[in-house]
Amino acid sequence: MPFPIHDPVGPAGAPLAGSALEVLADIAGRAAQTDAEGVPRTTIDDLARAGLLGTPLSPVSAARELAEVLAGCDATTWFCWVQHISPMKAIAAALDSPDTPAAQEIRGRYLAGLQSGELLAGVAFAHVRRPGAPNPVATRIDQGWRVSGTLDWVTSWDIADVVVVTAKTDGADDGSMLAFVLPAGHSDLPLPDGVTVGEPLHLLAMSGTHTRPVRFDNVVIPATAVIDVTPVDSWMAEDRQRTADANPAAFGLARACIADLDELAAQRGDELMRALAADLAMQCRQMRERAYGLMDATDREGTRNERLALRAQALDLATRAAMANVTARAGAAMMTGCSAERRLRESMFLLVQAQTADTRAASLRLEIAATQG
Repeated sequence: MPFPIHDPVGPAGAPLAGSALEVLADIAGRAAQTDAEGVPRTTIDDLARAGLLGTPLSPVSAARELAEVLAGCDATTWFCWVQHISPMKAIAAALDSPDTPAAQEIRGRYLAGLQSGELLAGVAFAHVRRPGAPNPVATRIDQGWRVSGTLDWVTSWDIADVVVVTAKTDGADDGSMLAFVLPAGHSDLPLPDGVTVGEPLHLLAMSGTHTRPVRFDNVVIPATAVIDVTPVDSWMAEDRQRTADANPAAFGLARACIADLDELAAQRGDELMRALAADLAMQCRQMRERAYGLMDATDREGTRNERLALRAQALDLATRAAMANVTARAGAAMMTGCSAERRLRESMFLLVQAQTADTRAASLRLEIAATQG
């Protein structure tokens, strides 16, 4: 039976049921094909019809449970799903101002569809975390902005309707972040002159996410496409706290690997394998409880170092669980399309997804402690 029906770890919140489980089981059954060929837009539509895309589930534990289960069923689909959340919230928060004169019109055009799941959004902002000269860069001009540079990673391009792009500004506006909307590949709207969309990236993992580079050559972005202009320091301070949290997808991937390992142990009557699955399941439950408790705590700065450490530990757990599955399945795990080899690659992806200098250091410190211990 597909995960999460066989689940030694157990849910993070109220278990999913009904049509949600049916959709997720179908996604799990097609995970190998999705990994090879890409997430079809029909999968996104199925998630929307089941109420699993758009307005976040309440309470937050329900949203975390959905993220875990979806990542465990198919991390490629999870990544397209999770990329939708940030731009949806950004558009929902947009307000008219001198810098954003059409924010209300943009909300009217997109927000209802994003919240219902009728529309899919993508986001591009990982580049602003990098040190050095900004790329791309936005320069204020009459009636808007001129943007030049390259977005190396734009996920969901082919199946998304809109992408929210963030770029650092220069000149008199140096020290700000510009956020604007751009029609994506699934949209009928034309791209501005000077935007070039590259071929899909061939990645070790998540090639099925329709991730492409997008280049801007002196592209004019009208003020009517802008949803926010905010100080860099404010944006970075918020990102600093957000990226310190453990990723629910890491727990979901670990859950799926542990479920596979436990099921294989039962099939083979292997007590060593069963004991390892039980130990990993206990680690996952304890780590997840602590991580989510800290994520809900009000003292974000005071808990940041512990949250960073737990984030690294969760990623390590997912990787160890994936590697245990490969070891247990032996040569069969080397076959392309096997869930064990796919999940091992997915665990590698999570190590670098949303990585910052601080999160990287936390993971490397954990590796140093393991080698010295």
